[in-house]
Amino acid sequence: MTDIRVGLVAQYKDKDVLTVYNKRIMLGYASEKEFKAGEVFYGENGFSFEPDDSTYIVKTSVFPSYDEARKGIGQNNKAELIPVLKGPKTWQLYERSDGSSAVSREHLIRVTFGKSTFLIDSCEGSDSKTYSPYPQIKAVNSKNDPSGKIISLGTRSYRGRIEIVRSGGKLTAVNIISIEAYLCGVVTCEMSKSYDPEALKAQAVCARSYALYKSGFTCRGTLSNPYNLSDTTASQVYRGVTGESKEAIAAVKATVGEVIYRGDDLVETFYFSTSGGSTESGIDVWGIKSAIYNSKPDLYELSPEKKPWVITYTLEKARELLKSNGFDVGTVKSVKEMIVTGTGRVSSLKVTGSTSSKTLGLQEAQIVFDLPSAKYKVVLGGTSPVMPYAVSDDLKERLFGSGLYAISGNGTLSKLDTLEQLIVVSDDNMMNFPLMDVPAGSVAFFGMGYGHGIGMSQSGAQGLAVSGFDYKEIINYYFDDIRIDKYHVA
Repeated sequence: MTDIRVGLVAQYKDKDVLTVYNKRIMLGYASEKEFKAGEVFYGENGFSFEPDDSTYIVKTSVFPSYDEARKGIGQNNKAELIPVLKGPKTWQLYERSDGSSAVSREHLIRVTFGKSTFLIDSCEGSDSKTYSPYPQIKAVNSKNDPSGKIISLGTRSYRGRIEIVRSGGKLTAVNIISIEAYLCGVVTCEMSKSYDPEALKAQAVCARSYALYKSGFTCRGTLSNPYNLSDTTASQVYRGVTGESKEAIAAVKATVGEVIYRGDDLVETFYFSTSGGSTESGIDVWGIKSAIYNSKPDLYELSPEKKPWVITYTLEKARELLKSNGFDVGTVKSVKEMIVTGTGRVSSLKVTGSTSSKTLGLQEAQIVFDLPSAKYKVVLGGTSPVMPYAVSDDLKERLFGSGLYAISGNGTLSKLDTLEQLIVVSDDNMMNFPLMDVPAGSVAFFGMGYGHGIGMSQSGAQGLAVSGFDYKEIINYYFDDIRIDKYHVA
């Protein structure tokens, strides 16, 4: 199977109640490679799931269905018995009790539909080694959804199946869905649907490889690890049916099954929005020693999704940001780049204060000062930024000053001293030169790019596509020592 598990954490993580609004659902169980269909339930107003923390005495009788379990209760339910689903065709009765013989079951979920209710408990015994701990919800044909493929969960709808899992006293929803259907809800959530079809195809292949690398080919989860892939930027943005578009579907169909391998191993295909002129090597950002993630000039990124940026803080605000992240240096006196990579990213940033100094790593600095990328230059208020210069015929360096203009390729003039920063394109990179004055008592970060900088630049992919590169050429440009092939399931 090509089903994967996606944690729907953007909207449905750690909830007290989750509601499925379909009128008809099937509850079945998934093993490693297949889904075993189960019973169908009808609820006029949907199905409500919530944790149940009551204590119960477990009865030994086992029933093959919900209806048989209800018959086992009989007409007179003085003992307050309730049917409990514990695995494929495995129902038992629990008796509510506050006595010493009662046991609190930490994985109980109560399902309510109309005037009916039952409990779900996690699988036990041999079933726990074969199936997911909780049943999976599958939509069933109805007048509102003749295809029976869409599950309505809160404000979003999903293809495939939904598994509602309990951790502690809260519920989280997991979508179990085929990899190709999943990608239709990812591609244009991660990349603009206005982008060239070849760029979107490259995005589809990268997203497919990343998802299968992170989640594996499995529809079965565990209590301790219900999902490895989420629907947020922590993994890939996924919005289910609401995130689909005709452009995404076309890109997925055009590349169906294609992933990126190095040898026989799937590649964790990192990508990001905008590089600012050059991607970064994996070793310089995350310490990844692999030739796959070598730095690449990104000179086709001439219309970036994220424009160059400037972020300014007062020195007092800079102190507060440092302190709130556990770095109290007192009154900030200076902020200075210490180590800069060959692509222009700040690998080490030193902050000197009245009481101590702190050297921040690449990612620490981004987190503390909320910087979109690590490619920036720092200007302290009251100091002069390092300016670009021109060389005259007699080889004398002449600094740029006021009243000078930049001429674009189409002849458009831009007065330099009206710009925040000047972007210069070299043979293998783009460099920025701050032009804006920074107020005294402040510090400014003049930056380019957006994201971690490893792997494929989405803006660069668009630039390459517009320039005539196809999706395979785009992928091979950003990743070294790889091959594009159809995935295979072991």
